[in-house]
Amino acid sequence: MRMIGVAGPSSTGKTTSFRNMLPKETFMLLPNNKTQLPFPGSKKNYIKYDKETNKGNLVINNQISAISAVVKKVNDELPHIKYLLVDDMTHFFNAETQSAKFRARNSGGEAFARWADFAAKTYQTIFDKTDIYRDDLTVIMHFHTELVETFEGSRMQLKTPGKMLDRDIDIPSYFTYMFYSKVLPPEKDRKQEDRYVYVTNDDGSRPAKTPMGCFKDLEIKNDMYEIVKTIDKYEQG
Repeated sequence: MRMIGVAGPSSTGKTTSFRNMLPKETFMLLPNNKTQLPFPGSKKNYIKYDKETNKGNLVINNQISAISAVVKKVNDELPHIKYLLVDDMTHFFNAETQSAKFRARNSGGEAFARWADFAAKTYQTIFDKTDIYRDDLTVIMHFHTELVETFEGSRMQLKTPGKMLDRDIDIPSYFTYMFYSKVLPPEKDRKQEDRYVYVTNDDGSRPAKTPMGCFKDLEIKNDMYEIVKTIDKYEQG
């Protein structure tokens, strides 16, 4: 299984980048009931999965444990699906840390243990045993970002609810491909849709990363279909 990460603030084109993906090859796991995905034809092309008929390509569930369950379902029972979008990880984190059960563990050793349990649960459901899944399955995860100050200036990083995820797990280290979304300023000769790009490697403030030579440009169009095809060609030599 191949994993691709996409990070950036809300409304910077992350979900819109799926506009050209083939619905028959694509499955979506959403943490909230968005009434309309931000591209034409989404209501027609992405319908809720029905386990009775084994048809559909969209599931709405904000529990972290749902991620591994959906990946397994797609891997084992939906061989025609090649791409799975998990959108947006920040909402999965929030559903866990804002739950009554989590918030009740707020005193003594339980206050620390809840964060350790949360970090372990996140690791186990997302990154553990990924080698057991199909080689032709790509999981794409979206993350929100926050701006932090360093000695070198302002830097973006993934927005997570606990230091254990940053320090002990280090989420970006599990991704070979980590893109950052960026919105270019409006210019007279620049079309609106051309303002939304993905950064492919570290530009000084966005710690994006892709393998050497995979992408020629530091900024590319936010078209996930073209991105995965470029990655396919690169990995095939």
